[in-house]
Amino acid sequence: MQSFIAVMVFGFLLICLFVFYALPEQARWVNDGLSKAAQRSLQQLSTSITTPLLTRQYAELYEQIDSQLEIQPNWKAIRVVDTATQNQLYPLNEWLRESVAGDVTLKERVEFLDKPLAEITLVVNFETEVNEAAKLHYTLIYIQFFILVIFFIALAWLVDYRITTPLRSLEIAFSKLAKGNFDCRVSVQQKNEIGSVTNSFNKMASEVANSHQKVNALRIQAESASKAKSDFMANMSHELRTPLNAILGLAQLYQYDSNASEIQKENAQSIYQAGEHLLLLINDVLDLTSIESGNLQFNFEHAPVKEMLVNCIELVSELARVELVSLHTHDIDSLEGVYLYVDKRRFKQVLLNLLSNAIKYNKVRGKIDIRCKVDSDTRCNIDIEDTGCGFSQDDILRLFKPFDRLGAETSKTHGTGIGLVITKELIERMQGELKVSSKIDNGSCFKVSFNSFTKDAVVAEHISPTGVEATTINKQALPLIKVLVAEDQLTNQQVLKQQLTMLGVDSTFANNGAQAWQILQSNHFDMLLSDIQMPLLNGLELAKKIRSSKKYDELIIIAVTANIMKDNIEACYACGMNGFITKPVELESLKSLLMEHAKGITNTEKNQIEVKEQTSCTFTQLDMPLLCSMLGNEPQTHCLVFNAFLQTACEQVKLIEAFTHSANYTDLAFQAHGLKSSAKSVAALKLSDICQKIESLAEQKKLDETLFFELEMTFNEVLAQLKIYCNQYEQQE
Repeated sequence: MQSFIAVMVFGFLLICLFVFYALPEQARWVNDGLSKAAQRSLQQLSTSITTPLLTRQYAELYEQIDSQLEIQPNWKAIRVVDTATQNQLYPLNEWLRESVAGDVTLKERVEFLDKPLAEITLVVNFETEVNEAAKLHYTLIYIQFFILVIFFIALAWLVDYRITTPLRSLEIAFSKLAKGNFDCRVSVQQKNEIGSVTNSFNKMASEVANSHQKVNALRIQAESASKAKSDFMANMSHELRTPLNAILGLAQLYQYDSNASEIQKENAQSIYQAGEHLLLLINDVLDLTSIESGNLQFNFEHAPVKEMLVNCIELVSELARVELVSLHTHDIDSLEGVYLYVDKRRFKQVLLNLLSNAIKYNKVRGKIDIRCKVDSDTRCNIDIEDTGCGFSQDDILRLFKPFDRLGAETSKTHGTGIGLVITKELIERMQGELKVSSKIDNGSCFKVSFNSFTKDAVVAEHISPTGVEATTINKQALPLIKVLVAEDQLTNQQVLKQQLTMLGVDSTFANNGAQAWQILQSNHFDMLLSDIQMPLLNGLELAKKIRSSKKYDELIIIAVTANIMKDNIEACYACGMNGFITKPVELESLKSLLMEHAKGITNTEKNQIEVKEQTSCTFTQLDMPLLCSMLGNEPQTHCLVFNAFLQTACEQVKLIEAFTHSANYTDLAFQAHGLKSSAKSVAALKLSDICQKIESLAEQKKLDETLFFELEMTFNEVLAQLKIYCNQYEQQE
């Protein structure tokens, strides 16, 4: 298009050059040329009339001049004046001709032997010839310009057909492939470089699809193996702890047995120490397994950080005394009245692990400095610095690999090599941060950082919310149906799972469209609830794939979407879906939809869910009536969904920040859409609206930094309020 416009502008300038410069100059050149030709003809005429002038044969003079005027149509008038007498010899009448545009006057002397006989004045006019030539040139220019336009239109069409359109198809295909649509292919229409690129793309897409299927299969196998491992460890924990209880108990009894010899007591002490080490190893392995499987449970509360730190120091003080290591605290009083929103038991586990490591891997008669600081931005920092041997920067990443003790396996210091792995995971799960710095032979420093709260803020946040009335859902109102749910957001899965359970519906969940398709191959379902935007295979493509098989003609497909625009709804029905429900999904709406589409309904009674309005100003970021209409009034159900939201939302916000800074519009829109959907599921409508704005701008390839800052602030408020709500419920329990 740019080339076409440039050529058209050039052609227009060229026409202007012809019209305003070339043609006028050409007319002048033609006129001058014709005038010179007329001058030569006039010279010939003067020669021919010399004899009639000498002999005074004026009749012959008149005849020759008249014949020339007839022959030369451009000669308009001739006057011959006698030089000697100044008498006008021709024409016989008086010379009264008026000047006309385009007239050119030429003069010539008639001489004989250098004696002037007469002077001839000739008036010529070539305006007609010049105008005819100009018309011809204009016609030629118009024809050339028309041909030029036709040529470049054809050229532009050819470029669009041969280059632009195939490249645009490739661009769309790459975008689909990036979003997880591995079935996209581009038809090959040309046997040139573009065709080669298209063939390469199709080959790459096939290889990526095959690789993804293999990865997906391996992931399923890994998840199965992980689940089997978790189940095995859960069972083994009981089997191992039972005999260990007997071993440790009997070994302790030997210490108080007066009939036991000293050798027996020493052997019993060795057995007890080995048993304790084995028990510690079992506990660490079980914690690591729980973390990897996502089953580690947290009981969050506002806990005083100073009290927890002092308790931990007291617990390790005996170990420090035995190892000849001194403990020094700095600014611990600055933690007075400071609270952390953490799991109290897990936070103590973190501190004990870091302190015991600092003691065990310290030098003899070394020291440990525990520095405490509360920043102005309400951030609590605890630094644990030792005087041990330290380690290099390359070994820092190895610290957090399971069972890697950086060469300490052969030392006398007991350890499992997974303590720091568990510590780091626990800190991050509690929204904290762990940093490590070290130099060889110069000790190490582990820095723990958490958001902190003042005592006044904690008291204000612990105002109990208005209670909600219990809601009962008549499970008999729905027939027995099996529902498959395709949803990629964990929070939305938890919401739908709780809602379907309350309605008495047997439900199975898939993380994406591809997984849902695989589940359908081996199981029968009466209904499919499918999200629209999912990785690998989105909801619309899943519906098309299902409707292409007659096997699933009776399967009811319902779209679960946050996009309620007319085009989105029409697209759902065009793909063969039977209906749709918008997010956030309200319990009564879901029940009505299931009853409308389920077969064999005998009881169409609809129970209205009564919601008591939340009046507490504590939960300003949560629409409590909407939350209760979605999940009922059970706080236990609310907290289950909140915890699912907390597990994924923090990572989504971090990704949104990264994609905002890198201007990655495609992934930014995807992550914003996911967080928007999850936010609606916990009734955080303001957060959802901000995500909607970010998603819309990203689809237009635009960014707004202020929106991200607003997102971050709103998200932190939502995070705090969700935790307060769950903490209040736990306290009531």
